Amino acid sequence: MIDERLYTEYPYYGALTIDDRNYDPDKPRLKDILWKHLDWLEEMDKTGKARPVVLDNVHKTLLCNTYYLGYDGFECPVCGDWNILYRHCHSRFCNSCGIKHQKELASKAEVMCLDVKHRHVVFTIPEQYRTLFRADRESLNLLFVAARNSICKMFNENIYRKEKRKRGKTGKIRNDKDNHYLYRNFKNQKRFGMIASLHTFGRALNWNPHIHCLVAELAYDSKKEIYQEIHHFDYQNLRRTWQYELNRLLLEHFGKTFRKKMNTSYSDYNNGFYVYAKQQDIYNNSSYSKNVGDCVNYMMRYSARPPMAESRIISYDKVSDTVEWFYDDHKTEERVFIKEPSLELLKKMIIHIPDENFRMVRYYGFYNNKEQELLDHLHELIGKVRKTSKHRNERKRQLQQKLNKLKFRTLCMDTYNRDILHCRCGELMVYVDSYNPLDGISNDRQYRQNCINEMRNMWLRRKSPPQGHQITS
Repeated sequence: MIDERLYTEYPYYGALTIDDRNYDPDKPRLKDILWKHLDWLEEMDKTGKARPVVLDNVHKTLLCNTYYLGYDGFECPVCGDWNILYRHCHSRFCNSCGIKHQKELASKAEVMCLDVKHRHVVFTIPEQYRTLFRADRESLNLLFVAARNSICKMFNENIYRKEKRKRGKTGKIRNDKDNHYLYRNFKNQKRFGMIASLHTFGRALNWNPHIHCLVAELAYDSKKEIYQEIHHFDYQNLRRTWQYELNRLLLEHFGKTFRKKMNTSYSDYNNGFYVYAKQQDIYNNSSYSKNVGDCVNYMMRYSARPPMAESRIISYDKVSDTVEWFYDDHKTEERVFIKEPSLELLKKMIIHIPDENFRMVRYYGFYNNKEQELLDHLHELIGKVRKTSKHRNERKRQLQQKLNKLKFRTLCMDTYNRDILHCRCGELMVYVDSYNPLDGISNDRQYRQNCINEMRNMWLRRKSPPQGHQITS
């Protein structure tokens, strides 16, 4: 059931009429393309040529905001008017649900960030590595680990040099207890904070996995119990460390078959893999945490939403089954228009659907949930200098305040200036009933399939002529 409370300070100017909603029935929609090629998707799933998560997310998207996922009913106590609010799918392939999920992730990250400068770092991989991660989706986890290790090594150069002298002959520059994570078991390591998100596509929807990181320009010395602001990132060292760590992890994962490709990468990229770590000149006042929001929103945008928004679809011709869309080229800064069969666009989009339970956003260092006590201590230390207070209870209060703004009734109010529970007679509707068809169902995939078949049959019946009539040309 939705939250009936309204968490907004904006004035209410009255309920909008249907004519005021600017609904365009001819607007190109992703659902039209999915319905057109649903048979192809189901055949790919049946033959095992598509991952099961693809069809699951497509079905959820098609059923989103429909009777089949349930609803909450509200009725006006004065005039008897009613309103039904259908439930949403929360799929990673749904634009509507993805926008809200993106804002929730951004709110969580923004609230926990320290009031210090943060650096936006992007770790990329060479083109010849991309097919490896597409063929083996489990290896995408190694991108996070390699990025984390690269940042950790940069903050702990003293430990690296000491371990290299000590263990250089064995080739192990880490603690024997460490597996993937570098310096995890060192007591005197300098602690860092990093929020990482995975993007698997470029602007042209090509398969291009890379890691976006938000790194606090601060290191905490656990031995001396002090922190130090660090603004110099050794760009060349970071590139080579990223190359070494990624190759080391991939060699452990794929075995000897990867060694030839690894050796070629060192000769082709003798300066390391490309890493973007330019300092942003956006901190023009003393409140740094307020400037983190734009970077966090960008990082979370493509970690929770489909690879392309529907606003980028210019037109969709259902007769010829062709779609026209655009993207802004990053290098030339020009808008590129593409016209192609809709199936080709669909193929480009479904490869970016993440696997079930795969976490697209991860937190490391003192931003990890297990390090909340250290994060509280750092907020306290920084608060004494900046004369601010951001203890755990305060952060929880700020986060809850931001999440309340994303409740369905409040979000509709802030977005469309329309209160969904406000009756035309001037009274507020009250909750009367809920319907949850998934309650008690163990095989929800079969349920969704039955719903899709029913929707398709109803659509076919509407398209077929009545009995006794013939279609004439």
